[in-house]
Amino acid sequence: MHPTDLTLTEQLRLTEREVRRRLELFGIGGEEVAILRSLRPLVAPVAERIVEEFYHRQLAVEEIATLIGDADTLARLKKHQCRYILTLFDGDYGMEYVHSRLRIGLVHKRIGVPPKLYLSSFRNLAGLLRQHLRPPDQQCGSCLTRLEVVEKIMLFDLALVFDTYIHSLMDEVERGRRELRDYADSLEETVAARTRELAEQASRDGLTQLLNQRSFYEELRREVARTQRTEETLSLIYFDLDGFKAINDAFGHQQGDEILMGTARVIRRVVRAEDIAARYGGDEFCIILPHSSAEAAREVAHRLIETFDQEVGDNGVTLSIGIATAASAELTDGAHLVKQADAAMYASKKIAGHAVTLA
Repeated sequence: MHPTDLTLTEQLRLTEREVRRRLELFGIGGEEVAILRSLRPLVAPVAERIVEEFYHRQLAVEEIATLIGDADTLARLKKHQCRYILTLFDGDYGMEYVHSRLRIGLVHKRIGVPPKLYLSSFRNLAGLLRQHLRPPDQQCGSCLTRLEVVEKIMLFDLALVFDTYIHSLMDEVERGRRELRDYADSLEETVAARTRELAEQASRDGLTQLLNQRSFYEELRREVARTQRTEETLSLIYFDLDGFKAINDAFGHQQGDEILMGTARVIRRVVRAEDIAARYGGDEFCIILPHSSAEAAREVAHRLIETFDQEVGDNGVTLSIGIATAASAELTDGAHLVKQADAAMYASKKIAGHAVTLA
């Protein structure tokens, strides 16, 4: 529920029963209410004078003068303060009265009045009321009782004002906690994303962005285990670029890098989403073909050659491709499959131009 859906008394859970309980705690009963009402005729004629004296003292404090800021604001504050003084002696201290005191606290908190300034102002007003309710040049047998009752209602007000201060501070703490939690969650997501990014970078060849050799063997181990479990067939293509070294030596590494990146693009065009491609090292590449027969692997190899000629050809570089295939019953480990494909690849190197050899 949004705070604007609730009144201040509802937000602070101040019920009529709680207000009555507070009045009892401050010793404000029927007799005290009657005394306060009887004082209104004494206070009303001097209320404006009390307010003028009050702000004369207030403006002597630089912090308070700065908070007030201008003459129009000061005039409005004087009117509000005069009404506040008179309502102290109305004798009606129910929910409407409580709400008005809560509003006073909320406004002071929002405009940045610190508790120390509010307390000093409160003491200032209490002192002025004492002066006017007990003139020094007059005898007054009931003045002490009057002053005690006025002190009770003012302390009752002060407690309500500080309820709003505390409530606002708790809201700020909660907002700060939420912001901190959101920041921590965001930071955690950023760290997790960066960790994934670094892990991805660590698993990839920097030039071609295919898997590197370490990641290739990790994927191969998983595929071997899966193939053994599902009793399917696994194929591996191992090839290198014939004539690559001559171009690299003659035209420089930049030209060689272009050929390697072009080869990576060819591989991505040819393989399926489930196939796993890696730069094994130098100008050697491997492609893991899950649940693929030797014939299916041979088709992939020929598509590699055809696409390579379209994308990277006309430079004298050709592909020597070796294929190894094993059913689950024959599959012992990935390294053995790599050795078979490597041996088949070396057999292809003995053939001029593009060549594909099955292990």
